[in-house]
Amino acid sequence: MDNVVLYILLMALVTYLTRFPMLLISTRWSVPDWLKRGLAMVPVGVFSSLTVPPILFHLRDGQWSPEYLAAGVIALAVGLWRKHIVWALLAGVAVLIGWRLFLGL
Repeated sequence: MDNVVLYILLMALVTYLTRFPMLLISTRWSVPDWLKRGLAMVPVGVFSSLTVPPILFHLRDGQWSPEYLAAGVIALAVGLWRKHIVWALLAGVAVLIGWRLFLGL
């Protein structure tokens, strides 16, 4: 058996073993409202922690990267306008691709 296949199977097992007990617990107990509200904010926090640092701290020779700033501003505007994260992601990626294709930077 190839090592890559073995690694994939082991990681699938680890993923299953870590998630399955929580699924069993969640069917037997009700989650308090304060915890539900807190868990609803986890995707926003994760998305922010993954996107904001590269936008603000992506330095090129000590300067902010204009393509990252432009993509971030456009993605934020589209996200606020459309109220859907997929549209914001697509807009940000489109700005980055367009910037690099047409401006060649």
